[in-house]
Amino acid sequence: MLDILNDVFSNYSLNIAIVHIISAIVLFFIVNWIGAHSISIGYIQLSIMAKEDTAPAFNFIFRILSPIVYYVLFIVVVQSLEHPEFVRFSYLIILYYWIFRTIVIILFGRKKLTNWGLHIVYWIVSISISIWIYLLVEKVDKLLPDPRSLLDQMWILIIIFLYSVLNNIELSHKGTIKRRKSYINHQYTKFKSEFGSLISEKCSNEFYEAATYSIMIYENFNRPKIIRRLEYLCFYITKKPHTLGIMQVNTDKYIDDKMSIVKAIVIIVSATIKHKRDCIDYSYDSLDYAICDIAGTYNCDNEDYKSEISEVFDIIKANYNNIEKDYNEIEI
Repeated sequence: MLDILNDVFSNYSLNIAIVHIISAIVLFFIVNWIGAHSISIGYIQLSIMAKEDTAPAFNFIFRILSPIVYYVLFIVVVQSLEHPEFVRFSYLIILYYWIFRTIVIILFGRKKLTNWGLHIVYWIVSISISIWIYLLVEKVDKLLPDPRSLLDQMWILIIIFLYSVLNNIELSHKGTIKRRKSYINHQYTKFKSEFGSLISEKCSNEFYEAATYSIMIYENFNRPKIIRRLEYLCFYITKKPHTLGIMQVNTDKYIDDKMSIVKAIVIIVSATIKHKRDCIDYSYDSLDYAICDIAGTYNCDNEDYKSEISEVFDIIKANYNNIEKDYNEIEI
């Protein structure tokens, strides 16, 4: 077996491997960038909250074929530049891409949010297609087709038709909701174990606690520990104000996670009192309305940010018995 592997990869040099790995990493960032700019046509980004998949065919095909399109273009480019050696075992670019994407998922702490069954399907299908393309490429000198062959591909019309039909099928997102809820509860338990005594000491009631954990979970999702370390590095280098710590508090001085929590609670308490004062002139107030307003004061007056903090809060508040009573008793 080892002899066979040695024969297969005897021509796979370090230079070729480096080019393939770099190409895979570039592919990762290109796919993420395109996806982020395709939300309006149905692309679903990994989020802390469940979102309905209104374009299942698009999302499936995009995740499968975007690496393949990149792979084909890679072959065309290296052939045009007369570097056919980089075509050798180039299907490994797709394998490296999925390995890198999986590493990012794990490092960013998003294992519980990921649909691993579907993720494995993406692996298998896209890698299989890349190997099939590679076997075809080995038989030709140039991958670019001639105009006549393009006119003969009438089956493309059939694919477009099927895509249009399948893209109007609405899929249940119960599994997504379950994963999101499991992730949030897991993060709540984890952070309560790590910071629970500090938060209980600094928060005078259950509402403040739940609000603090809700913002913490969301901010940690967007700025996991590995990214926060880079932020600290930038802070030391530039000496300019940064958002630091697990609560992403804006500061011009060094603060660790615990210091950021203390500062965040001060902001949350102040924002809550301000909200209650503002509501004196209105006949309507609620926990949901309050947490949205507080989230807007805490970070930015962004509707997506406020709604997602509110959705996290809705799950977190199930862990408290007197949260509404405590909120109503807050003195202004």
